[in-house]
Amino acid sequence: MAFCEGRLASGTPAWLVGCHTLSLAGAFMYLLMSVWFSMHASITAKSYETRLLTQLVRLPVPSWSQLEGARTYGSTFEKTTTKQMLRVPFVMGTQQRVLNEKADGSGEAGRPGQNEGSGALPESADLWGLEGNGEKIYELDGSIRTNPDELRHLQLIKQVMKYWQSYDGFARVAMSMGTNQLILGLSYYVIGYVLISNKDSWGSWLLILRQERCKAIMACWLVVLLFMVIATALIRLDMSLTGLEFRAAVVLVSAGPALTALAAQQWRLHTVKGYEIVHLLAPLPYAAEAAWLMLLLYISKVGEQEGGAMLPTGFRSVMYIDVFGWIKRARAKGKEEQEAALSFNTAEEEEEAEAAAEASGGPEVAGKGPAMAAASYEGRLLKAPKASRPEELPGAAKPPPEFLAKPEMFDPTTFVPREKDGHQANHDQDIHPYLKPGLVPWRIFCSATSLLLILWWTSGLLILLQASGWSALRVSPLLRDSEEGPKPIEQGAFLLEEAVAPGGQPLMGEHIETSWPFGAAPKRLACAADGGAVSLAASSRFGLFEAELQQTKTSGVADRSADFRYAPACDALEGEALQDVAVDCQGRCALLLHRQGRRLTRCALKGVRSEGAVAMSLSDGWLGEGDAAAGEAQEEVSSLALLDSCGKASGSQRCAYAETTSGRLVELKSGLEGSMRADWLPTRVLMADSRAMRRG
Repeated sequence: MAFCEGRLASGTPAWLVGCHTLSLAGAFMYLLMSVWFSMHASITAKSYETRLLTQLVRLPVPSWSQLEGARTYGSTFEKTTTKQMLRVPFVMGTQQRVLNEKADGSGEAGRPGQNEGSGALPESADLWGLEGNGEKIYELDGSIRTNPDELRHLQLIKQVMKYWQSYDGFARVAMSMGTNQLILGLSYYVIGYVLISNKDSWGSWLLILRQERCKAIMACWLVVLLFMVIATALIRLDMSLTGLEFRAAVVLVSAGPALTALAAQQWRLHTVKGYEIVHLLAPLPYAAEAAWLMLLLYISKVGEQEGGAMLPTGFRSVMYIDVFGWIKRARAKGKEEQEAALSFNTAEEEEEAEAAAEASGGPEVAGKGPAMAAASYEGRLLKAPKASRPEELPGAAKPPPEFLAKPEMFDPTTFVPREKDGHQANHDQDIHPYLKPGLVPWRIFCSATSLLLILWWTSGLLILLQASGWSALRVSPLLRDSEEGPKPIEQGAFLLEEAVAPGGQPLMGEHIETSWPFGAAPKRLACAADGGAVSLAASSRFGLFEAELQQTKTSGVADRSADFRYAPACDALEGEALQDVAVDCQGRCALLLHRQGRRLTRCALKGVRSEGAVAMSLSDGWLGEGDAAAGEAQEEVSSLALLDSCGKASGSQRCAYAETTSGRLVELKSGLEGSMRADWLPTRVLMADSRAMRRG
C-alpha cells in the first residue's frame, strides 16, 4: 500500500466513497480545530500570565526608604527608656516585663495595631519596642497558607483561567476525535483498495504466491480489525466512561467498517443475492457513524465549571488542565457554584497613597533619613518608643492596588480595545451569552460535530433511497469531448465501411462466455487470427491477460468461450500503467502502449516467458503542446490499432492507427527507409483535431 494512490479508483461504489470521504472530512475538521484551539489557548494563557506577573501579583521591590529604614544606628538605642537601658537581669525582671510596664505607663488607652481580647497581637515584634508586628502583611501572613484556595494570586488565576481553559480542553478533545476519524477513514480506504480498487495488483500477487481466493478478504479483515483495536484503545485511554458507555462506544465505532467490509465482499461476488445484501448493509455504516457522534456529545460530559469555563470532563486528558483540583472538589460538593469574592479597598488605597505623598513631600533635612524616622516616640508625659515597620515609612514600595483586580481588568478587549475613544461599553451588557470566553469553544465543537452528524444522516438516507430504487439524484457521467464537438468516431465515419454478410444482412454480435482470474478488471481488448486459431489479449491498468477462443457444440449449437489467464511476466512493464494493447506476431506477442502514449513494448504470449522484451518509442514531435492558460492539456496517444502490413509495396514496414486525446486519428509507420531505429513515426492525418477545426 506504500505505492498506491491516495484515492479510491473510479468504479468504487458510492456508499463506500461516501464513508471514506466523510471520515476524511471529519478528520481534517477536528485536526484543524485542534490546531486552532491550541494556538489560541497558548497565546491567551501567555498574555494573561504576563499581565498577572507584571501588574497584579508581582512582589514589590523594596524601595530605598525601606532598605534605609531597616538599618540600625547606635542612636536608636538611646531612644529607649532609661529603665530598659539600665535593666539589671534577675533583679528588675525580664525585658518583656519592662516593655509591658512601659506600654502601660505611656498613658495611651489604645494604640494602632493592638487587638482586644486574649488573641491580641503584641504591638512590637522585638524586646526594645522599636519594630512593629508584621504578621498581618499579606506576603508574611502564614495563616492564609493553610488553605491555598484563599491565596490572592490563585484567586486571580481562577478568575482568568476561563479565557483559555476551554480552548485548551477542546483542543485535546478535537485531537482525539480527529485521530478517531482518521482511523475510520483509513479503514474505509483499505476496504476500497483491497477488495474493490486494487484488483490487478492483488490478482498478480495471488498468482505468484499461489494463494487462495479468500486471502485478500482475510487480509482486509485483519487490517480493519487492527484499526478498530487502535480506535478502541484510544477511547479507553482518552475517555473516562462507565462499562455500558464504553461498550456502546466500541460497538458504534467498529460497526461502520465491519458492515462496510461485509458489503464490499458481497459486492465483489456480482450476484443477485450479493447485491441484495449490499442494498441492506450499505445505509447501516452511516447510521452507526451518526450514532457514534451523537453518543460522543453525551459522554463528553460537558459542564460549566467554577469561573464559567465549559469543559468536557468525560475526557481524561482534560482533567490534567485542573492543576489545583478545583473540578474534583466541585464534583464532591455537588457542583455547588462558588464565586471567589475579592475585596476592593479602593478608598483605603487612595488614602494611603495621599498620606504617603504628604509625608514624603517635606523638605529633606540632614540626619533625618528613613532610618532615623523609623525610631519615633509616643505618649504624653513619659514618651516611649513607638513600634514601626519599614513598609509603613513614607516612600515605601506598595503592593499592586486591589482595585486593579476587577473583572474588567481581564476582559479580552483590554489587550486590543474595540471601543472608540470616549466610548466605554458596559462589559456585562456588551458580551452576549453565547460569546462568553468559556462557552465559545464548546459552541464551535458542538456545531461542527452536529454538522458532521447531519451529513452522515443525510448521506445514509440518500444511500437508502438509492438502494430502494430512487434514482432522482443519480448523475450520468459526462462523455468525453461532448462540449467541444462530436466524438472522433462520428467525425471519421467516412473512413468506415458498412460490413454486411453475403446475404445482405448486417453482421450481428455473438455472445462469448469469459472467465477471468480473481480480482481482474480488464479495460482493453485485442485479437488476432492465425489460421483457424483466434488469440485474445486484454489489459487492465497493471495486468496483461491472454486467452484462446474455444468453440464447443452443445445440442447442435456452437458455443464460444475464452478462459483468460495472466500472461507471462514482462520485465519491461513492471510498475508501468498500461493504456492499450494490440496483438502481433500471429497471436504470439502483444504490443502494449504505456508511458503517456510514448512507448510501445512487445511482450510474449502463448504461455512462453519472454527472454527479452522489445521496447519501441513513438515520436512525440507531432503531438500538440498544452496550454495552461486556455485549460488545454498536453496531447497524448490514447489508443493504438495494429495492421499486419501496409500494402504490397511496403516491404518490412509496419502500419498502425493511433488516436490522440485531442481527437486526432493518425497513421503511424515503423521501419521507414533511412531510419535505423524501431520508432513509430506519423505519415498522415486521417482525422484532424475537432477543436482545431472548430477554432478554424
